Amino acid sequence: MIKTLEVFISKRKVGTISLNNNNSVFQYDDKWLENGFSINPLKLPLSKQLFESNSQYFDGLFGVFADSLPDSYGYILLDRYLKSKGLNIKSLDCLDRLSYIGSLGMGALEYIPDLGIDIDRTNIDFDMIQEECDLLLNNKEVNDIDSLYSFGAYVGGSRPKSLIKYDGEDYIVKFSSKYDSKNIAKIEYDCMSKAKEAGINIPEIKIVTTNSGNKYFLIKRFDRNKGKKIHVISAAGLLECDFQLPSVDYNTLVKLTRVITSDEEDVIEIYRRMVFNVLIDNQDDHAKNFSFLYDEEKKKYVLSPAYDITTNKTYYLEHMTSVNGKGKNITDDDMIQVAINNKIDIELAKEIIKKVKSAFNK
Repeated sequence: MIKTLEVFISKRKVGTISLNNNNSVFQYDDKWLENGFSINPLKLPLSKQLFESNSQYFDGLFGVFADSLPDSYGYILLDRYLKSKGLNIKSLDCLDRLSYIGSLGMGALEYIPDLGIDIDRTNIDFDMIQEECDLLLNNKEVNDIDSLYSFGAYVGGSRPKSLIKYDGEDYIVKFSSKYDSKNIAKIEYDCMSKAKEAGINIPEIKIVTTNSGNKYFLIKRFDRNKGKKIHVISAAGLLECDFQLPSVDYNTLVKLTRVITSDEEDVIEIYRRMVFNVLIDNQDDHAKNFSFLYDEEKKKYVLSPAYDITTNKTYYLEHMTSVNGKGKNITDDDMIQVAINNKIDIELAKEIIKKVKSAFNK
């Protein structure tokens, strides 16, 4: 078991993580304190002190580090890979798992010791990866666990994904699970396209059709800019809340955005995303589906482009992020009340609702 991890961004040491009675302890490096930035302004301010996590979530990690770990699909994949190497997965703790992410995770944080496995991501057989994903999720023997792991173990979300290079740029390609519609790629592409029409900031998106006729949804990575890694932290990481359960309200998200970015345009943007998620019935709008980027030139956090916006029902048949306390049967009045609560101009809120509705009517 790994006792200590060193955390880096762009070859600059950020600090050190260790465990103390199953809770993580973190301290910034002295040089980072001189010219770095807070990797979580709410929980880890730029200070010499020794921070100890008291969150009941994330297996004892601070939320910002838990963001580096994969979610359900990635955990299944990592566990299958480690078992194939003869390792006892029950003996692994959160630091061990971060070491297997190493320098290959989303965002800019890198972990040493680095046990990640990098490969050529430029020539990917989408259909082959989809077939391997199907085998994995059906608890069958995978033909090439090393390749599947190397492509897909470093990205979050419940659906299978891979990190790839496409046309010289960094993309995430999404594959389908056994619970998805056969045309899930087009559904997500259409939803994201509607979001763009509604005025929402989204990354570049593509549909790739293979020779077999299968379609795959690609979204450009916003945590990369011309090869440079950008620090990302989710709302779940900032607030250290359980994104797997309904745990946040849009009132909180709007306030969080105002506090973190100090930018009213970002506040309006998060409000616009709330409206869109309600109208498209994207109930899977949990706190890990909203993120912030650190802009090193501006020396401030900004709201990330939108992602994972699609029609999606949850087990609870309610929004994971409530609208003024309501998870279902949400009305225009409920959304306007969020604007009132957060000092957003009422006429502007009404105009946003009108514009989002018009995007669906085209």
